[in-house]
Amino acid sequence: SNAKVTVGKSAPYFSLPNEKGEKLSRSAERFRNRYLLLNFWASWCDPQPEANAELKRLNKEYKKNKNFAMLGISLDIDREAWETAIKKDTLSWDQVCDFTGLSSETAKQYAILTLPTNILLSPTGKILARDIQGEALTGKLKELLKTE
Repeated sequence: SNAKVTVGKSAPYFSLPNEKGEKLSRSAERFRNRYLLLNFWASWCDPQPEANAELKRLNKEYKKNKNFAMLGISLDIDREAWETAIKKDTLSWDQVCDFTGLSSETAKQYAILTLPTNILLSPTGKILARDIQGEALTGKLKELLKTE
């Protein structure tokens, strides 16, 4: 059921390997006390260049911001396809994948029904927004991360 992962609820715990095989979780040093944008995607999903273009723009804009981080969670099953997509689309933020595809435990925990899906977490690990993109996402980040 979706009820566990609605806005305001605590984000489910996960621990997933990046390309180097290091496990990353919500509480990893580099994400701690930051707003975290989780981007669920897959290379086999009709590639949405505009979705990636938007993420790349946000990454560029905020990568020096100590209060924000991004994490791509892929539902790929093929390592090579995953790594190729990351390179081809130059997705330079953290990326994780356990190659279980649609049976991914993490995707189930977050009730992911379509790809790509963005979920924004607060620094304390609460779900702030689901399925947020485009102007809504840009506006929300501006508001949350407004620099002094």
